[in-house]
Amino acid sequence: MSDSNKRIAKNTAFLYIRLLFVLFVSIYTTRVVLRYLGIEDYGIYNVVAGFVLMFSFLNNSMSISIQRFYNYVKGEDGELSQSDVYSAALLAQGIIAVATLVLLESVGWWYINNVMVVPPERVFAANCVFQFSVLSLVVVVMQGPFSGAILSNERMDYFALGSMVDVVLRLVIVLVLPYLPFDKLLSYGVLSFVVSIVGFFWYYLYCHRCFRDLRFVKGRSGILLRRLLTFSGWNLLDMFSYTVKGQGLNVLINAFFGPTVNAARGISNQIMSAIQGFSSNIVMAFRPQLVESYAKGELARTTMLMFSMSKISYVFLYMLSVPIVVELDMVLRLWLGDNIPDYTVPFTILVLANMVVSSLNTPLSQVMQAVGELKWYQIVRSLIITSILPLAWLSLKLGGDPISVFVVSFLMTILNQPVSMVLLHRHYSYSYRDYLKQIVWPCCLFSLLAPLLPMVVVRTMDSSFLRLMVSCLVSGVSSLSLIYIVVLNSSERQMLGSLVLSRLKRIKS
Repeated sequence: MSDSNKRIAKNTAFLYIRLLFVLFVSIYTTRVVLRYLGIEDYGIYNVVAGFVLMFSFLNNSMSISIQRFYNYVKGEDGELSQSDVYSAALLAQGIIAVATLVLLESVGWWYINNVMVVPPERVFAANCVFQFSVLSLVVVVMQGPFSGAILSNERMDYFALGSMVDVVLRLVIVLVLPYLPFDKLLSYGVLSFVVSIVGFFWYYLYCHRCFRDLRFVKGRSGILLRRLLTFSGWNLLDMFSYTVKGQGLNVLINAFFGPTVNAARGISNQIMSAIQGFSSNIVMAFRPQLVESYAKGELARTTMLMFSMSKISYVFLYMLSVPIVVELDMVLRLWLGDNIPDYTVPFTILVLANMVVSSLNTPLSQVMQAVGELKWYQIVRSLIITSILPLAWLSLKLGGDPISVFVVSFLMTILNQPVSMVLLHRHYSYSYRDYLKQIVWPCCLFSLLAPLLPMVVVRTMDSSFLRLMVSCLVSGVSSLSLIYIVVLNSSERQMLGSLVLSRLKRIKS
């Protein structure tokens, strides 16, 4: 258990180094992209690429299933091998790649040319960006069996390095945009596709060099393929619902308010994605061991990992969101200069609130993935999530402004949490009382106390870069103190103390 916990800590550290690097480079990249493309073209790219990503739910559902089967096979120690999973995964991803291509080239082409609000002179560029975005998605789909193998084997150092290379290349293509004699929006779409190809070979070559047992086996691949498709079918429903919520709202905003408001949503999503990466890293580090522990029948450890993942994800996301929210005007001015679209501030606040609440739902879903009983869990949750789109449409038809869309989304996200808890409890026994006592109560208390000192700084100092630095420092120190005092239980404090002491001894030696 000690070695497993240390491995989680080490992998989390690799992923956080990756995240911090990606975060800072992406922040600068977004600023430069917005400057070189302009608000209108940036909004067009956000809608087109977002529409293509809406169809990535096919790939996302299978990617989760592939990693789950890799880890389950390791923990179960049965007849199936990782080569069997790899073989079935290649076949499954090939099917998904073809299906994605057919759907996008039919439905997508129709949407771009008949529904999307875009200036007539930019229709050709929008169509070209659409085609290269489709090709990029197909490349990412075929990358799934290789990235899944890397993650399931907990090679987070190489995965982190791959993400860093990807974000650097995306920065490079932005920096060369002003020197290209072609249409900037079109050039950006082409170069983004090239980066996707580089990413594919990054994972492909590593797997074939380091995982010698990953080879295509014809024997049992057909049987496992059916299991993969059945399992991912319920994941597909979940991914589809979140895709409808995310990208469907993007389409809805475009239809009612045009690409300029889409630009504001794109910026708020950039901020959310940067912070959400911290939670994704925690899930990525915990997931392999959570699935393996359930496969081995170690249910107490599975519950412990679920509780720890829930608390850590929530408090870290909230801690990072507090200074951004209290200093949002200053953050946006430093980041984007004067190119700040209308509605960016309220969009960002509501998107971050939605993200923090959603973080509590992810660990529940990870345990249900390990259990494998997904049918009613995914059906009920998907109905809740997809209901956001018609409710948002209704709010706009009744005269609501763009902000009402995000209010509807936030309220339905809150409803989704207790429903998911009940659905999980039907197939995996855990204590509601322990969950409320160990997770909900400390997280709520932390949420009330963490913003107090940063708000005092904002109230007592004039707006400036110095105040931003002081707010971040005060928020970080007070939040970490509250995490130790309010959120962690006695055993977690003892474990943290032991880890710190061991690190100090190692440094001294």
